[in-house]
Amino acid sequence: MQLATLYDIKVCTVITGPNGELQTWPDNLDACKEVLHLYSQNLKPEKKHKESSTPIPKPEEEQREKDILMLVESKLAAVNKRIRFLENKNVDVADKGKRKRIE
Repeated sequence: MQLATLYDIKVCTVITGPNGELQTWPDNLDACKEVLHLYSQNLKPEKKHKESSTPIPKPEEEQREKDILMLVESKLAAVNKRIRFLENKNVDVADKGKRKRIE
């Protein structure tokens, strides 16, 4: 794998077939287990939280994000309403040519 060579990192691939057959790279299963163990250690919540570089948003930032989300949702609702209007208008225009008055 080029990632392992170019970046000098530990990499593995695990491929499962439709019948449950397992293929790995590297072929050495112990090497794959080592990489998977390192990966699973990095997923633990307490370690992930400690190393997280994402700042916890302040209450005023959270409110601003909520306000922006509400604005976007209202704009989306207006766009969807306009689309429905135009779709119905197109149906009416298309139907006008086909409608005949029955007397």
